Amino acid sequence: MIKRALIFCCLIATISSVQASVNVTVNGQQFRYLNPVRLSIVLHTVGQNGQWYWPACVIYSAKSDEVEAQRQEILQDIDALAFALEPSDEKAIALSALRQQVENWKLAKRLPVDIDYDVARLNTAENPMLQPGDYILTLRGRPQEVWLSGLVKTPGAYEFQGMLTPSEYAEGIARRADADPDYVYVISPRGEVVKQNIAYWGKSFSKVMPGSQIYVPLFSWLLSPDVDELNRKIAELAVHRVLP
Repeated sequence: MIKRALIFCCLIATISSVQASVNVTVNGQQFRYLNPVRLSIVLHTVGQNGQWYWPACVIYSAKSDEVEAQRQEILQDIDALAFALEPSDEKAIALSALRQQVENWKLAKRLPVDIDYDVARLNTAENPMLQPGDYILTLRGRPQEVWLSGLVKTPGAYEFQGMLTPSEYAEGIARRADADPDYVYVISPRGEVVKQNIAYWGKSFSKVMPGSQIYVPLFSWLLSPDVDELNRKIAELAVHRVLP
């Protein structure tokens, strides 16, 4: 009886230890810490093993219920806009293509932390304590692509060209008829979302960082005032995309 009780206590202790651990998957490699751990400790293990482009390095919480709920709300909004349209209508086709893009995005909850090993070592404010749970840390070298989505006929990765502005990227691809002609959303690799003017009367000449996303929004005048809100929500959801 005493032996069985000891075995039971050991089992409970083992389960509690697993539940309380910090599990970090770094570029597919798993690391486990039995106690809360500083980001700098995790980065120390892998931070010097490659030529990392820190602005494109991201940490996510693997628990993504909140982000998934945002996706489902967006899908419902798209369905509501398409409800009264004929399937052959160009607007309906564009909405269907947009829905498929959002539905296929790989998502995880991005944490609002700038990843940089040297900064984390020297600045406590940039060196958070990771609490028990599961995390995904993506480290990569300087990206060679920019990701385009939204009202484009061929969404996906396009070659990064250092001198191009958001307008020039948008002009260089085939956009759908219902694409907004005046604005795009640029999501930087750091997770910053900026609505950029691409119209000739107010064109932004800011450059696009490597690894950025450019979301080409729906043209709100053609559908309803709710489209502006939908575009904003999609751009903000894109912050949580786990890019290849």
